[in-house]
Amino acid sequence: MMGIAPQMLALQKEGPIARVRTAEEDAWLVTRYDEVRTLLADRRLALSNPNPGTAAKSAARNFMVALMAGDDPETESTRHAQMRALLVPRFSTRRMRLMQSRIEEHVDELLDAMAASTPPADLHHALSFPLPTMVICDLLGVPLADRERFGQYARGTFDQSDDQHAADTFQQVVDYITELVARKRTEPGDDLLSELITEADGALSDAEIAHLGNAVLLFGYETTIVRIDLGTLLMLRNPAQRALLAERPELAPAATEEVLRLGVGGKGSNAIIPRYAHDDIAVGDTVIRAGDAVMLAIGAGNYDDRAYPDAHRLDLTRTRPKSHLAFGHGIRHCVGRTLARIELTAVFERLFRKLPDLQLAVPEESLRWQEHRITGGFDEIPVTF
Repeated sequence: MMGIAPQMLALQKEGPIARVRTAEEDAWLVTRYDEVRTLLADRRLALSNPNPGTAAKSAARNFMVALMAGDDPETESTRHAQMRALLVPRFSTRRMRLMQSRIEEHVDELLDAMAASTPPADLHHALSFPLPTMVICDLLGVPLADRERFGQYARGTFDQSDDQHAADTFQQVVDYITELVARKRTEPGDDLLSELITEADGALSDAEIAHLGNAVLLFGYETTIVRIDLGTLLMLRNPAQRALLAERPELAPAATEEVLRLGVGGKGSNAIIPRYAHDDIAVGDTVIRAGDAVMLAIGAGNYDDRAYPDAHRLDLTRTRPKSHLAFGHGIRHCVGRTLARIELTAVFERLFRKLPDLQLAVPEESLRWQEHRITGGFDEIPVTF
């Protein structure tokens, strides 16, 4: 249910890089921590395919790449740098601190409601889903009433099994955010879209602002939902560490880092970052040629014993562990990482204190990981408490 595919760990033992065949193309799979981290920061690797048209990708993958300005090798570096320059200040330390108390209140309210309900409950719908979607509402200035509606947008847009469904859902996102931007022009609030409207003396067009809003919306909550679910499962599977966390809530930041490092679901396909070489790159004795597809297995890197002693073990008391690769590294390092950490820390500080008897209500094997979604994830986590 959770972890890295055994074949991938077998390849990792043999060497840092291997030639593999995916459904779409031949690629280089990089599995060791040091090499993955180095290549994440290597500007010769990019999201855009220098030979477009060579591989048929799902609509879901194409939307993801376009949102990250990786759909055109000619413009990728410029457009991506512009996007980051506009988004990074929106996640300032000041705003994150202001959001932290709101997030902690949200977690308290959700856990109180759950504690007052009659078990079994669905942790996914009671906590993991509402929290990150509420946070994105706060950030984008979206009415809370729309939460359920847009909470399904990332799932639909990133569904690789149905191109038409992905396209229809993505169009709904574009329409929704475009309409929201128009509304913020006349009714601004203390939110990211309103700030972008005034950015550079109002130089950004509605379409440019909407593109940034689409990216924040679609990348802003689903991965955090998945981590709350996976993190809870990890803790339930490690009773001694869970007891330690309940006793010492100050370990919540360390728990969050371990959850981010070890939280990989299904076969680990949600823990691979695809790239293309735009120049030849040597990795040990292997040369990646310009145009080659490269899969950076951040999940396998995070499970690499060379980087983390006894890497498979959840350990909240690791001494000065290396920084994990869950948020990537280098120029595409996740913009929202501070916000995700605040959300996860708020959850794991409180979850096992508020619900000390929390347990799965079903065997873990019966939980269904949604392999067809790029982000993976569960649809429900039945629990008792």
